Amino acid sequence: MRMLSTLLLLLLLPGLTFADELSFEPQELKTELGVGYAVRLLDMNGDDKLDICIVDQQRILWLENPSWTEHEILGPGQTNADNVAFAPADINGDGQLDFAVAAGWGGGKTQRGTIQWITSEGAKGDHWNVHPIRNEHSTHRIRFANVLGDEKPELIIGPLFGPGTTGPHFAESGVRLIALEIPKNPTSDQWPVHMIDNSLHVMHNFLPIDFTGNGKTDIISASYEGIYLHELQEDGTWQKSQLGSGDQESSPSRGASEVKVGRLANGDRYIATIEPWHGNQIVVYTKPEDQPLRSLWTRHVLDDQLKWGHAVWCANLDDDADEELVIGVRDDQTDSTRRGLRIFDPQDAKGSQFQRTVIDPGAVAIEDLAVGDLNGDGKADVVAVGRQTHNAKIYWNKTQ
Repeated sequence: MRMLSTLLLLLLLPGLTFADELSFEPQELKTELGVGYAVRLLDMNGDDKLDICIVDQQRILWLENPSWTEHEILGPGQTNADNVAFAPADINGDGQLDFAVAAGWGGGKTQRGTIQWITSEGAKGDHWNVHPIRNEHSTHRIRFANVLGDEKPELIIGPLFGPGTTGPHFAESGVRLIALEIPKNPTSDQWPVHMIDNSLHVMHNFLPIDFTGNGKTDIISASYEGIYLHELQEDGTWQKSQLGSGDQESSPSRGASEVKVGRLANGDRYIATIEPWHGNQIVVYTKPEDQPLRSLWTRHVLDDQLKWGHAVWCANLDDDADEELVIGVRDDQTDSTRRGLRIFDPQDAKGSQFQRTVIDPGAVAIEDLAVGDLNGDGKADVVAVGRQTHNAKIYWNKTQ
């Protein structure tokens, strides 16, 4: 491993001040991937250390901390390729971690999509048992969250396209954003379906979060129409409010592609996204002081020197009062504007100034990333998984 020197590029915003330089040390892992579609940091063996869990095209594997020994828990042929997303939860109530898995991903070229869950219970050998849940075409993102306020979390399903739609506008029908209840017997019983929304188009991602601060889990979605807040009402219906306009000038791809929520030094939040869909802009939204929560927030373009931004995370990387914005770029724009990891550090309490750090350019064609403390030193590290580069890398946080 070697210490990377970071390239600091200042955003063209007035009154920019300098912060301590972010510093990361890269470690290339031995695992070779087809496409690293998704990565999560979870304790898989009960040793109180975060392991690296990866969704590969035809596999699901986890790398054991700290040796990074590879364990394959789902192998080729157990699901329809490609696997594209997973979500951890104790689905059958045995106290062990299970996963819901979205598979049958056709890269946007087909309407197929399967949802299943896998468990180590009763498994013979290393590969876990697979139990089907349902088919939901073009399922692209899944997460567990207790959005109904009952005893168990629901499995939230976010397809990319609406049923029967065709490119480039995919306008014939809306995306079926749904919640599936875990039934008493998840192996044999039907999983009840609750419709959250079916009016938006090309929903690349969503985020379960208590956004309104009322103790209930809401959902923020990123779609062709922009950034929306979805809230469950007392009568069981869902109401949506637009928070971000998205890029509505680009065509045919438009809107927003990813979504995470970060914290500023004054305690206010910012919404971070990539625009348009699979786009070339890193965008932050902040709430105007004189406007209510459920209103259009102010749009700030932080960076437009990239191609195919694809991963977003918010985390405190330098032990200050705010959270940095971590971005994964999938493709090279030019020979000098490379794919890889970029970090944006808020420079004021209102989120009007950011400082950009480019780390390890060209090393990972980042499809997804995750942030967490892997070595117990109190600093958040970054793990990135690649598409064209077929690799996984840890970026150890060495910021002083």
